[in-house]
Amino acid sequence: MIAVLITASGGITAPKAMADTYPSWGDVQAARSNEAAKQRQVNAITALISNLKTQVKAAEDAAVAREKENEAAQLALTAGQNKADTLTAAAAQLKIKSETSHQQAATVMAKLARTGGPNLTGTLLISKSSDRAGLLYRLSSLGKLTSTINRLYSQAAQDSNNAKAASDQAVAAKDALATLAATAKTALTKAVQAQKDMIASLAAQTAHENELQAQLASLTSATATTEQQYQAGVAARAAAEAAAAAAARAAGSSAPVSSDARALAQELMGYVAAGQLSGSSPDHIMEIRWIAEGRSVPNCGIDTQVLQVIVIALHTFASVGVSDINRRCTGQIEGAGIYSQHYAGGGGHAVDFYSLGGSQATGADGNSLALIRILDPRMPYGSGLGQNNCRAKAGNEPALRNFQDFYDTCNHLHINDPM
Repeated sequence: MIAVLITASGGITAPKAMADTYPSWGDVQAARSNEAAKQRQVNAITALISNLKTQVKAAEDAAVAREKENEAAQLALTAGQNKADTLTAAAAQLKIKSETSHQQAATVMAKLARTGGPNLTGTLLISKSSDRAGLLYRLSSLGKLTSTINRLYSQAAQDSNNAKAASDQAVAAKDALATLAATAKTALTKAVQAQKDMIASLAAQTAHENELQAQLASLTSATATTEQQYQAGVAARAAAEAAAAAAARAAGSSAPVSSDARALAQELMGYVAAGQLSGSSPDHIMEIRWIAEGRSVPNCGIDTQVLQVIVIALHTFASVGVSDINRRCTGQIEGAGIYSQHYAGGGGHAVDFYSLGGSQATGADGNSLALIRILDPRMPYGSGLGQNNCRAKAGNEPALRNFQDFYDTCNHLHINDPM
């Protein structure tokens, strides 16, 4: 049986793995011959279906909780970095101000020395009466100069204290960054693992629930369903999806493209059924499948524009291979990491094609260039296009209207929508 674990703090921890044994169609058929055996099998299958749902719910809750913790830690790190940068800049400015104040005080002090300094009073006492008016004027100026010096040195001392305080604050903020960075790293690791655990639970549910439901129906209905009949039904649905996809692609790259995410995903699953759309490892096709089923899976959405790009690619080529869509969904931290269009903003804002028309996509090959020319006028201005370095090397960079291209590895074609 599958247990939902409750931590000491009250949080939900997703179960780590499926430990149940699923019944075969032979077990189901054998159970129909005996009412007691049939009821035991019905109870067992019902429990399995319930446990699958419980495991998925626990895993989803855990993934959402870890992601919230991760977002808070990343925001705290960003705020800490901004604080450290601001204090460092302020300390630098105050240091300059302090140095300027000391320089001004030194300059005025040098001027005082040139006027005769403290000896001016003694000179006044022994001077002739005819010289005393000028000396009195100089003495008056000296008093003002001394006052200025005192004020400047006082300001310089204050500026030094301010600079020291700001410098100490900047150092403390930088020291705090190490703790914030470590916390953010740990939170990200936990969020990625929770997401992977959730995907494993969903994969188990996807792999087994429909068949379990069919087995349960076979046990509880008057007419028995065999494994062959179940598989025939699965094949018939796949064939219908493939036929619908073939009809959609018959018009080629000029075929109309839906603006509804679920409709787009359903069309794409038709191409999957026909063997025309394939994934890689990890397989991002599951993200499309869940959208086609109308299921909202945490951190596994795909932007409608990206779904449209994949559909247009399949209207253009007989087969397409996709290596990356929503890396947040699969817990991938690679390339531009959490700042990648595959990951940032909930993920699913980009797609990587590794194959177009059965050929390796490099971003500079003929099929990549053909798709770029088809997509460029249809994409929103500011959409992203990878592999400009690959096309520059090949000398075949096309003129672009809406795409903004950038450096990327030459083993795929990257497309992203504006964010």
